[in-house]
Amino acid sequence: MPKKKPQLRRRRTAKSIGSRKAKRKKSGPAKLTLKERIARARKLEALDAGKPTFKVPLQTLTSHPLRNADFPQTYIQEISVSLDDPDHWLTLTWTGPNADSQGTGPFRASPGAGLRGLNCDDDATSRRSGSKCTPKGTYPVQGFQRRLNSDSRATYVTWFMQRRGVALHYFPSVPDYAASHGCVRLESEHVARLIQDNARVDETQVVVSGTWTKPSKQWS
Repeated sequence: MPKKKPQLRRRRTAKSIGSRKAKRKKSGPAKLTLKERIARARKLEALDAGKPTFKVPLQTLTSHPLRNADFPQTYIQEISVSLDDPDHWLTLTWTGPNADSQGTGPFRASPGAGLRGLNCDDDATSRRSGSKCTPKGTYPVQGFQRRLNSDSRATYVTWFMQRRGVALHYFPSVPDYAASHGCVRLESEHVARLIQDNARVDETQVVVSGTWTKPSKQWS
């Protein structure tokens, strides 16, 4: 009478298949699609964009040690942000009676790294909500804030696209590549305060231009 070895083999095969299925179930969660990652990034934008700002830096809210003596007659007319590696220079253009005696830079900065898979050098992509790119173009200063709601290390905030949570601000880490979530990080706290003390809402323009270079690591 023949032995039932084939039946034993079938059991082993079924067990092996079950084991492989179990291993697949134990593997990490499925990667998010680009659409899902953009939606998640928009929630982070909303966290900052929804926080109240003050249109004029009132003395009761904060002191202004770097404000020039005849503000608002002399103020920062334009803030130019270059996206070019490695220093992403920021320069200031002043207007008014004492414009020639004010500091202009250039000052080191770092723009947005962008979501993984996005090209922030494309104008339309850079302006897209949830992209984590610094938007190219010209924008008026919209208001000021002491610090970002999403990261307390980001201080002396000057908004230029608040609906996306994008601003100029000081940050303790300013590498020689694009690294932020879309904001323009400033290496110098002094410069961030200088801008906040001497920029005027709707009058000061932020101009973002240049060639953005994809960093080795983008946001996921």
